[in-house]
Amino acid sequence: MAQRHHRRSTRPIEDLPSLFEAPAQEPQQSFEGKAASASANELDEYIVPSKYATRRPQLRFISFGSGSSGNCSYVGTEDCGLLIDAGVDNNFVTKELARNGIDISTIRGILLTHDHGDHVRYSYAILRRNPGMKLYSTIKCLEGILRRHNISRRIKDYHVPIFKEHEYRFDDILVTPFETSHDGTDNCGFFFTFEHTHFAIATDTGIITERADFYCRQANSLMIEANYDDEMLATGRYTEHLKARIRSNTGHLENRTTANYLAQIYTPQLKQVFLCHLSEDNNTPETAEVTICNALRTINVRPAPSSAEIPAGTVYIKALPRFRSSDLYIL
Repeated sequence: MAQRHHRRSTRPIEDLPSLFEAPAQEPQQSFEGKAASASANELDEYIVPSKYATRRPQLRFISFGSGSSGNCSYVGTEDCGLLIDAGVDNNFVTKELARNGIDISTIRGILLTHDHGDHVRYSYAILRRNPGMKLYSTIKCLEGILRRHNISRRIKDYHVPIFKEHEYRFDDILVTPFETSHDGTDNCGFFFTFEHTHFAIATDTGIITERADFYCRQANSLMIEANYDDEMLATGRYTEHLKARIRSNTGHLENRTTANYLAQIYTPQLKQVFLCHLSEDNNTPETAEVTICNALRTINVRPAPSSAEIPAGTVYIKALPRFRSSDLYIL
């Protein structure tokens, strides 16, 4: 026989009948009457549990600018966020965060990929106006900033050293820096994990390093460099020395290199690809996107209709704007 469970009384002990008294008969009430007269505790059984009523937290991404003129982006949840690089005007970043409903006080700090000016130019200005933030970079990267740039040495007061292949926790967001290949000082990519979402950032790298490959293959969403089109570079105005630097293993990724790599590593778990750091002189968003989409079509993967509608067998491909903010993306 099934065991019967008795409801615990909420009446004060002095109002309970003694062992020798007959219990008083309560008047019968309809369900509506009971609900209207019930106490807060008694109503609990009619309320939807909070774990079903609350909205599931999501990892969000915005780019505030991507290219040699300035790089800065945001990754975070409603409660905790991070800036990746700080090469975009701090006033513009603050305004765009507010426009997208992001409270700047939830941002813990700036993660730096390397020490080039288009990635660090406004780092001290952002930190000085938001003293709750920290600067997260490798020790060598900070030394490179102080050596290369006319920047306040007080930036050291905000610095928290990070180390490649070590995992760092910001609330429920896990971040792992990894090795990239560029002619900056101690260059990093970053791998973000939040619940079941994995987001890899690999920018400013002449080749896909072994460790970058390791993390990119795990990503659901990927921000990866597609800096130049080789034909445009070859016929463009750059000096031969600068062309050689860009093409080198410590330079930048060419469209077709990125495209072939994505076709090589694609699995159905990859949903979104953001193309970053496009050259203003040697690339266009249309050229980069078409090159990547054509490579994916060779393995029967089509471009998705939008970032919010990604059917099976498709990937959302988007070249990030150079001089303005992107949309806010849910990863």
